[in-house]
Amino acid sequence: MKDYKTYEGSLYHYTGSVNVGVLVKESTIKKLAKLEALHLQNVKRLLHDEGDRGNVFPSMWTLHHPEGKQTVVNFIDETRDLNDSIRCATNSGNVQHKPLVFIASSMKEAQNMADNRFIDMHHEKLAQKVD
Repeated sequence: MKDYKTYEGSLYHYTGSVNVGVLVKESTIKKLAKLEALHLQNVKRLLHDEGDRGNVFPSMWTLHHPEGKQTVVNFIDETRDLNDSIRCATNSGNVQHKPLVFIASSMKEAQNMADNRFIDMHHEKLAQKVD
C-alpha cells in the first residue's frame, strides 16, 4: 500500500511553543543546545536578580468556563517557591527527538499518511504471524 512519505533519517523538533516549531538534523540541534545553555544561564541570572527586586513572581494557571466557554486564567501562586518556578521556566525541554516524520502539505494529508502507515504496519505484523 505505502501511500505516505517519510523523512529518511532522524530529526529533532525544536520549539518555543507547545507544538509549532522547526525540525532539524542532529548536527544543528547540537549547535542550538550550546547556544541555549548560554542563553538560559543569562536568563536565570536575570530572573533571580529581578525576583530579589520584587519584579518576578511564581505563576500558575487554571481553566475558567464563563458561559460555557473555556478560558485560561493566570495567577501569581503564593504557595510556590520562586526559585523552583524559575528553574521550571528556564528548563530547556523544548527539544524532542522525532524518529518518524511524515512529509505532507496539510494536517489532513499527514493524518491520512499516519493512518496508511498504521495499516501497513498492522498487515506486516499479521503476515509475520502467518509465517
